[in-house]
Amino acid sequence: MLASLTNCREQVAIKVMQKKDQQAHINMILAEARTLRTSEGCPFLCRGYAAFQTKLHAFLVMERVRGGTLQDLIDMEGQLTRDSIIFYSAEVIAGLQYLHSRGIVHRDLKPPNILLSAEGHVKIADFGTVAEGMSPGIKAYGLFGTYFFMAPEILSRTGYDAGVDWWAFAVMLYKMATRRYPFSQNSIQKLIHSVMYEKPLFPVNLSSDFKELLQELLEKDPNKRLGTTGDIRQHRFYQSVDWTALENMKISPPAKPRAIPAVETNVIQKELLSFLEDMEFISASGGSTMIKDLAFLSPSWKI
Repeated sequence: MLASLTNCREQVAIKVMQKKDQQAHINMILAEARTLRTSEGCPFLCRGYAAFQTKLHAFLVMERVRGGTLQDLIDMEGQLTRDSIIFYSAEVIAGLQYLHSRGIVHRDLKPPNILLSAEGHVKIADFGTVAEGMSPGIKAYGLFGTYFFMAPEILSRTGYDAGVDWWAFAVMLYKMATRRYPFSQNSIQKLIHSVMYEKPLFPVNLSSDFKELLQELLEKDPNKRLGTTGDIRQHRFYQSVDWTALENMKISPPAKPRAIPAVETNVIQKELLSFLEDMEFISASGGSTMIKDLAFLSPSWKI
């Protein structure tokens, strides 16, 4: 939901989660909060401002990003131009490498989770399924993410690392260029089989350097996959990118998105907040755990 402080025009987004007395659920809330806190050091990640809780709910406050999503852009523009693909994907690379350098694997990278600022810069968002502590040699387990973007090692349940984000990144690149997915999708079962055992399908009109990039990212062996091995920034598809300028926000976006208009938030909509009034209905089975070390307040939030 959207909110703003009294007498403050800046709007923020607030994610509200009902708490459960299950350690796995608590761990995921804490991981998301910690990632939002970490994101302040990178302009290509959605910034977290604060986290707090009541007895039944956890609240994550983050910046409101008003340019829509990369999926919105694909839906509106269709197949993106080469220059647009290079720009948006390069900013995603910078954000993704920042997360990985801090031992964080996103696990649900896809166009709807790539927000665009009002100026048109990338903001990776939705850290609700991140894996933390992913230092070299450490494996994560569990079926997380969206099937169309899942790497073979997630589907095989054999353990995985940051390579799964590079696979999802490749599927996202493919979709930006074609509006389609690189593997058969007649059913979930067919999709899983195709991802596990078949080669991706490439349109004949893809440039040789872009096709090469996709092939190296869609490598089924995660130990040979670009991103996990090699330097993706040095790939010839990105030879035009000045990475220092990009990380310093000195490269202009290819287009300015249609900004989502501000919403009036100075009137409290009681029907939308009625869930906060359920304190008297706490059941004995859960929702009443106070989560240790959840709260934080970013000094960058001007309140």
